[in-house]
Amino acid sequence: MTSPTGGRWIFSVDTASGFSGLILGINNGVAPVFPAPVAGKFNIEVFTNPTVAGLPAPPNPDAGFQTSMLDPNGTIDNSGLLTGTNLRLASGDYLAVDSIGGSSAGNGSKLTLGTGKQTVVGAKFDTLVGGQAPGVGQVLSALLGNETVIGGTSNESIWGGQNDSIVAGTGANNQIVVTGTGTTVVAGLSGNAVVSLASNDVVTSLAGSTQKIIIAAGTNNRIDLTGNSATGAAVIGNTGDTITAGSGGSAGTQANNFADTVAGTNISGDAGNMSIKVGSGGLTAVSGSTSTVAGDTITGNGAGALNYNPGSSVAGAGNRIDLTGSTGSATINAFSFQGTTVASPDTILSGTSTDSIFGGNGDAIGVGSVRGAGTHQWTADTVANSSVGFGSFSSVSGSTAQATIGNFNTANDFLFYQGETGLQNSAIVASATAATIGGQPSTVVTLPDGTILTLVGVTNTQLNAALGAGTLFKVQNP
Repeated sequence: MTSPTGGRWIFSVDTASGFSGLILGINNGVAPVFPAPVAGKFNIEVFTNPTVAGLPAPPNPDAGFQTSMLDPNGTIDNSGLLTGTNLRLASGDYLAVDSIGGSSAGNGSKLTLGTGKQTVVGAKFDTLVGGQAPGVGQVLSALLGNETVIGGTSNESIWGGQNDSIVAGTGANNQIVVTGTGTTVVAGLSGNAVVSLASNDVVTSLAGSTQKIIIAAGTNNRIDLTGNSATGAAVIGNTGDTITAGSGGSAGTQANNFADTVAGTNISGDAGNMSIKVGSGGLTAVSGSTSTVAGDTITGNGAGALNYNPGSSVAGAGNRIDLTGSTGSATINAFSFQGTTVASPDTILSGTSTDSIFGGNGDAIGVGSVRGAGTHQWTADTVANSSVGFGSFSSVSGSTAQATIGNFNTANDFLFYQGETGLQNSAIVASATAATIGGQPSTVVTLPDGTILTLVGVTNTQLNAALGAGTLFKVQNP
């Protein structure tokens, strides 16, 4: 017995619409249409002759039929089901269900929705294509898995299963729910989409996409919005997710506050153990891990700007923010969530542009692990007994980075550089110079890689006292 090709389709209409049932009338271009339309039923004329005029859109139906569809070489089988490999619907509100699907990849049906409020339920290896009906609600179900869904211009609800491939449509209101693993969702070129992922799924973006996509992810997903330039895209991540932000918006025209609606992509890293990559342009807003077990890793990406705030946990595991090589600006609050101090030991490597970084207890803030550059404003909190480190993670000489450090407390805060030695520590302090910053006596020190640190409000006397007490320098690895 040969393997079945294409689908076996069942059609039905909601009796609340005023029709008592649905009739499919086959028009093969030779014999009279059979069965004939029945009054009171929803009658669909099915054109099955592959050379019928009107391709690719179905032609107008004959008298007595409410609508039509194309189904080249299709027929009604012995079970009363419509066979077909490439069906194209026209107008009308009704349901189409494939009862069998294909036996292997590429062996299923392709069904393209029309302009009506239509619902299609596919089977394995089917391809479902949304209609060209802006504003009309359509439903495409690929829950059985191993299906392909291509969104149209309507407002669509798309349901994905396992190992599906889904391209979001361009409607103003797309909702995509993935219930299985191994499914790939591609953000559409425009419109809006809300996506819910299970685990071990993938979200990517078409190049040039402006779709405002909002994603709620399960665990261990890969989300890469490179190519998406929409303003206000958002991702709520989960444990094990890897996220690359899009490049939407303009960092220079939006408020640097995660609670606001900011340009670019908003990413919640509360679950911890996430890898988050800043967008290549625009402004990416990130909230850090609230997990007490695992922090997030946030990395820079070209000219993309970062706005970072901690999660709500007062005792998180700590995050790693590595902007090494990034040319985008950054505003990083690593010590306070809505006025509450967050005690999570963060490691922050600055980029090569400008930044403003606020550190709390256990944080280490420094020039990135390659040759440093840029102008930086770093500030320690003023909580009693808090200890914040400032310095350089780079062992490459020739740094041109300059950092101004506020609230440096020589009793608790410390400096660091790579390859620390006692003799080098003494030499750094001995070569320090006095300065006045904002009317405050301050000290300028130069680290071995060339990074210049200005300690606002710290005098040479205080610096020497901390060196003598052995508290000024600590080893801090990248």
